[in-house]
Amino acid sequence: MADRKLGCLSIFLFVALCASVFINFVLTIAALQRLSGTSRQEEWMPHFREIIVQRGSRVSSDKVALIKMRGLISASIPGNVSDSMVDDMRVAMQQARDDDHVRAVVLEIDSPGGEVTAADVIYNAVVKTRAKKPVVVYMDSLAASGGYYVSCGGRYLMANETTIT
Repeated sequence: MADRKLGCLSIFLFVALCASVFINFVLTIAALQRLSGTSRQEEWMPHFREIIVQRGSRVSSDKVALIKMRGLISASIPGNVSDSMVDDMRVAMQQARDDDHVRAVVLEIDSPGGEVTAADVIYNAVVKTRAKKPVVVYMDSLAASGGYYVSCGGRYLMANETTIT
C-alpha cells in the first residue's frame, strides 16, 4: 500500500514539475520578446472630428486644418480626446501633419500663456508641422507669454489690431 501511495505521489510531482518547466519557458520567451522590442504595440492615437465645409459644386479632397488653442496652457488641464490639453494639441498637429489631404494648418490662439514646458511641447509640435506644411497662426484677442511663444512656431503670424501680445 505504501508503494502505491509513493507511486501516485511520484506521478503527481512529475506532472507538477513538467507544468512548472512549461510555464517558466513561456514566461522566459515573453520576457525576451519584451526586452528585444519585437512585441511593441503602436501607441493609440485619438482622431479628431472633421467638419468639411464646401462652397460651390467643385469637389476637392484638399483640406485646411483649423486647430484652436484657447485658455491656459497647462499639462494638468484635461483634454477633449486625450489626457491633457497639451496632448490634444500635439496629437492634432500630428494628425494634420500626417494627413496627405491637409495642405495647410491654421492655428487660432487665444491664450494668456501658462506652463513653460507645456508651451514648449506645443511649440515643438508646431515647428515639426511647419517643416512639412505651411502653418498660419492667427492670434485672436490674447496671445501672451506661452501663447506668443507657441505662435512663433508658425510660418505666418497674423493678429488683430486689438490683440494683446
